[in-house]
Amino acid sequence: MAHYAALGLTMQSKIENQKPKIAWGLIIVLALIVAYSAYFSALSIQRHHTFRTYASDMGQMDQALWNTLHGNLLEDTRPNGKQMPRLTDHVEPIFLVIPFVFLIHDGIESLFVAQSIAIALGALPIFWIARRRLKSEWASVIFAAMYLMFPALQAANLAEFHAVTFAPAPLMFAYNYGEERAWKRYAFFSLIALAVKEDIALLVLVMGLYFGFRFKVSGFKLKFLPLNLKLETWNLIPLVVAIVSIAWFLLALFVIIPHFHPRGESVYIGRYPREPLAILIGLLTPEKIAYVVKLFASVGFLALFDPITLLVGSPSLILNLLSSYEAQYSGTYHYSAPVAPYFVLAAIGGAAAIRNCQLSIVNCQFRIRDSIIPLAFAIALGYHALAGYTPLGEEFVWHEVTPHHKLLARFTAQIPRDAPVMTTSTLFPHVSHRRVVYRFGQLPVPPDTQFILLDVSQARTNPVDYARNYRAALAQGFGIRDAADGYILLQRGAASQELPDAFYDFLRARTAPAQRVQVDFDDKLRLLGYDVKQDDWQRVYLRTYWTRLPGLDNNFALYPFFPDDIGAPRVDAQLPDLMFPFWYPALKWREGEVIAVETIPVEVGARAKIGLGVFFGATWDDAEFYLAPRTAAPISPDGRWVLLGEIVRNGKRYEIVK
Repeated sequence: MAHYAALGLTMQSKIENQKPKIAWGLIIVLALIVAYSAYFSALSIQRHHTFRTYASDMGQMDQALWNTLHGNLLEDTRPNGKQMPRLTDHVEPIFLVIPFVFLIHDGIESLFVAQSIAIALGALPIFWIARRRLKSEWASVIFAAMYLMFPALQAANLAEFHAVTFAPAPLMFAYNYGEERAWKRYAFFSLIALAVKEDIALLVLVMGLYFGFRFKVSGFKLKFLPLNLKLETWNLIPLVVAIVSIAWFLLALFVIIPHFHPRGESVYIGRYPREPLAILIGLLTPEKIAYVVKLFASVGFLALFDPITLLVGSPSLILNLLSSYEAQYSGTYHYSAPVAPYFVLAAIGGAAAIRNCQLSIVNCQFRIRDSIIPLAFAIALGYHALAGYTPLGEEFVWHEVTPHHKLLARFTAQIPRDAPVMTTSTLFPHVSHRRVVYRFGQLPVPPDTQFILLDVSQARTNPVDYARNYRAALAQGFGIRDAADGYILLQRGAASQELPDAFYDFLRARTAPAQRVQVDFDDKLRLLGYDVKQDDWQRVYLRTYWTRLPGLDNNFALYPFFPDDIGAPRVDAQLPDLMFPFWYPALKWREGEVIAVETIPVEVGARAKIGLGVFFGATWDDAEFYLAPRTAAPISPDGRWVLLGEIVRNGKRYEIVK
């Protein structure tokens, strides 16, 4: 009986061992992909709904894709008013496929969702590659997570919408299948990567050469296996893909783009130096060195131990480093999207190299190879806390949708989908699902324009030019169809040219000032306080709060400025004229209402003083007279202005010091 019992236990054990194991690692990675896609879709859409997308690039991308779906291939309206295909700038065949997302939801939000999913999918091949190399499920999950929390990749996800963000996933799938020698799948995903954008062909080219000649890394030495150049020893499919890649790159850059561009060449070539000395000097700037250090920090510096993989992904990195355009090496725009995954791949290779060696710390009880991945992940997580865009990161901001943002729908609903419209940069992406969209202020109103949609509260242009263009539109036969809270919808042929009282609501304060300080300028105007604000580029703008006093008898000019050490306005931080006098001059203000007046954002450097005066006349320097400030705050020696305070930059934020 004991024999049969033992036999039964053995059979039961075998049956249990034959039960399929749950792939917890894969389940976790898939969950991370879903979470990333949902979060960054929501964050991107929220940024759009709070007017943080613009004509360039979100509006023109959306318009080109919508036009493609409706038979006008990759066509968008340029700042000069001409309809032109995107082929003047880039060759992006993937844009022939992406427009079909509008069949699911005919709104710009579909693009944000598609982009977030496309980026997130790159974590799956990263997981497979790490699992194959490291033979560890948990380590593979860590590297997939490292990819998803890469700050430069997240920044690319939030930099409106670009074709290049669709490159990481097919590149990583191609790399994975190249390692597996699954050449048909490798070729398939390589072709998808080629369809993203012309310069991605350089990455596919180097990858094809890498797999074609069967490079192998042993420590830091590069070996050919075998050192035999007979054709039968080569992997022909990667080499064919490499040949197709370079041919496609040359065709796109030197044939297709010049054919469509009025100048006969790509405008982006001008970003790169052509002299060897200029190239060398350009590579050694502190900003570019910092950019590379940040990329390494994003993967815990493990990528340093696999330089060969970095070489495979070097084309896009080199293009960014050689460029004179700061956005390319800032790490906060879309240009780093094809760079980031190769640093994660190199980190995997670096971890494998360290774990396969016998490095150890003298007099310690543990080996580097056993702790290197958790240590690297801790460093990457720490850097994410400084530069990431999740709630764990310093760059996380969830902008609230205000009643003003919601009010836009009332105005866009009045514009027929087939009507040519002219609008401002911030509103362009909200009306770009149409054939023609002109940019207000960049050209005279074209004769086919039927509607002009403005948001005066978001105006970030010269107010004199803005007012002149508005008056010109009225003179050309446009009238006010609707207006409220800073929005104006003009329609050709409409009769009214008087703005309703509700239009001025955008100047009527809804909140109290953060910095309370009372300054009476004679018996005319009273300052109640001010706010110091920053835009998405850390530029500073001021919001001052005012009310009229009984003695107000003229339309005085408010003059906030940043004074230098002798009290003159700083030359490097000049504030343009304010917009409000054109729309709601002081004599129109009601008794008791509080008016909030904003300046245009400017760069102010590490610190800046805040001055404020009130005058009557054309300009501050040529004023007919100044109103004397009465306040407990410091007043200038000439008695013309008051010193409200001083701001000092602390990291990416400005703090007020008295």
